[in-house]
Amino acid sequence: MNDFRFSPRPNRAAEIGWMPWGERAFERARSEDKPILLSISAVWCHWCHVMDETSYSDADVIEAINRQFVPIRVDNDRRPDVNARYNMGGWPTTAFLAPDGTTLTGATYLPPQQMRRALDEIARFYAERKAEIAERSAELKIRALEESPVAGSELNDAPIAEIITQLERAYDEEYGGFGDAPKFPQPDVHEFLLAEWRHTGNARLHEMAAKTMLSMARGGTYDHVEGGFFRYSTTRDWSVPHFEKMAEDHAGLLRVLAALVTFAPNQDFRETLISAMTYVRRVLRDPKTGFFAGSQDADEAYYELSLEERSQREAPYVDRTSYTNWTCALAGAQCVVARALDDDALLSEALQTLDNVAARLTGPDGLLYHVLAPDATPQVRGLLTDHVAYVRALLDAHEVSGESRFLQRACAVAATTTENFQAGDGGFYDRLSGDDAFGRLALPDRPLTENGPFADALLRLAALTGEARYHQTAKSILQLYAAGVRGAGPFGATYVRALRRYLVPELTVRIVGAPEETDEFREAARRLPSPFVSIRTLTPDDARAFDMPGDRAAYVCVTGTCGAPVREAAHLRAAYDALVA
Repeated sequence: MNDFRFSPRPNRAAEIGWMPWGERAFERARSEDKPILLSISAVWCHWCHVMDETSYSDADVIEAINRQFVPIRVDNDRRPDVNARYNMGGWPTTAFLAPDGTTLTGATYLPPQQMRRALDEIARFYAERKAEIAERSAELKIRALEESPVAGSELNDAPIAEIITQLERAYDEEYGGFGDAPKFPQPDVHEFLLAEWRHTGNARLHEMAAKTMLSMARGGTYDHVEGGFFRYSTTRDWSVPHFEKMAEDHAGLLRVLAALVTFAPNQDFRETLISAMTYVRRVLRDPKTGFFAGSQDADEAYYELSLEERSQREAPYVDRTSYTNWTCALAGAQCVVARALDDDALLSEALQTLDNVAARLTGPDGLLYHVLAPDATPQVRGLLTDHVAYVRALLDAHEVSGESRFLQRACAVAATTTENFQAGDGGFYDRLSGDDAFGRLALPDRPLTENGPFADALLRLAALTGEARYHQTAKSILQLYAAGVRGAGPFGATYVRALRRYLVPELTVRIVGAPEETDEFREAARRLPSPFVSIRTLTPDDARAFDMPGDRAAYVCVTGTCGAPVREAAHLRAAYDALVA
């Protein structure tokens, strides 16, 4: 994929001889003995555009880069694996590398004068200190391999308590959210807090999540004209946003709002959920494929206009490229929203999206492609993030719709993921080792932020299928990070949510009957008090595999032991109370 995307406004960045990440660029750096300038940008990124229009449009900067460096440009959304290893604290990332990919130094946005000075200093440093750089490169590679997580043994709720304590300390009592400006939505944190609230009854956890969501929804972080959340707030009180709108953020925020609407009804939350879902469907979703656009650009002047004034101007640019992890996350969220709003049309759309992921983004070997630009063929194969998001969405689809094909696919994708990404000592690598594994991309990485959700999905699969191997694999993931998760702060939220699921008794509602005849059972199961209920819909033939009668009924099952059949959805809660108590 060699096309580069620059600022939509006038700039000269294309005059730089950018190369894509790959063998040609690194071979050129070695053969010409030049350092590498790695620019990591994003189509939605305001300061990336500014850098294109300023530093990368400066004649001296252009000349110096083309003469003294091998310039590589990477799109963050298309190559999250590269970004994970080289990001310097934000976008744009401006990283200077040795020809073998070792990081020399770096920064984010560099204005022209500072950029000119940096280019001269890095070129001189590289020319004069090659032996020292080579020695440091070898040391860093050894250290990176030594820093792999080491599995712990005992699994208990201590990490859960520690992260809750950290969140309580960081919580902003006045405005909601955590810490000071800038403030990000952090939907994974809110999803964890709401699950813990439902599990423990601790109203403080609900308060932190609900007040934060309400502050965002009522403040400047929400677009009250066209709907949708902006990427983050530059101020503590959520009043002044950074105006990008991201598919990734909406996937998590829709889930949180759906949980609030379902378990703590509030008209403000319901209205925001409907508005945000409407924005996502109208602006981001492609009705032909069901795939979602990655983002909509920031445009401060546009978003300050009224609806009438906006209608007379062109809306900010929408990146119509679909990124599989975000498309799957939104499809899964849309299933959950459909249940919360009792909207069959929403559910039908979400199922269409997931069917098309199977048809268009899955290779013959079962591995997913990450990028699908309009009218193009899929690109970038073999990233863990896509497979984790897909499995979770497939489980959501089965639990809400009852359609067996989604559970079958979830099992198949989990098997493919385990075969291709699992490390020998636990956990899952973020990418396949491929031909483009240059520099730090050659170093294995097992990110907590992707392993946590996968452990949770595997535990759901264990509950739904009764197969112990999923439970054992999830346990190996949880053990791997048990010792180090306390230092992860909010980034450990997905891990501790999975850990809690592991620690509580396995709870499943098995529903026998055709999907179209058993929806009220699934609705009742979704509203049971536990946030860790897994919902399996079985055909009569499927039921026989569990030694269950084929008659229409629902069964509450704890760690595989099921209670008496429930014939009416209204009686499911009583059956749950009797068995769980």
